[in-house]
Amino acid sequence: MVNTVRIQLRWSTDGQDAPYETVDLDELSPRARTLAEAVAATSQQSATDIWMEYEKPIRDVDPDWQLWFSEEAASLPERRPWRGWARYPIESTVSPVEYLEREARKIPPDWHVLGHVPGAPVGSLAEGAADQGMTRDMVLSYLRGQGRNIAPSTWSSYVARGQAPKPARHVQRTPLWDRSDLDAWLTR
Repeated sequence: MVNTVRIQLRWSTDGQDAPYETVDLDELSPRARTLAEAVAATSQQSATDIWMEYEKPIRDVDPDWQLWFSEEAASLPERRPWRGWARYPIESTVSPVEYLEREARKIPPDWHVLGHVPGAPVGSLAEGAADQGMTRDMVLSYLRGQGRNIAPSTWSSYVARGQAPKPARHVQRTPLWDRSDLDAWLTR
């Protein structure tokens, strides 16, 4: 499995060429890793539209799906391009890893990175690994969607006291939770 990618993320405001940077994929959370892999798979290896896929089929989300979709199309998840890149100036002191993590946190927890084209999942996804692993903010967003509005400090207290699941793993110092652990916790 590839452990580094060479990608161009920075934006130049004065017309000079932005540098390509080598990013260690093992330093990234699963979602940021698939985002970096998607950028690396583009023809210029630069930040551009990245395709996302919703986790549920269209028919489970859109009550009027019959008006717009065939039976076959409605059984598939919705796919759409993501253009949510924030500017990353060439003179920024933020590391590429920090930038990718910040951009990955913008993606809602029920959407997953596919790649630069919808029919060709990026490395980790093609090998069977998903961009799973939810940061605390993603966990809180997911829980809000399930009707449980919990403040960040309350969640941290729950975890510390064993009243909520412990993180399944860490990437650097970032704790990551698995959705299956959260679902089990919600149904207890």
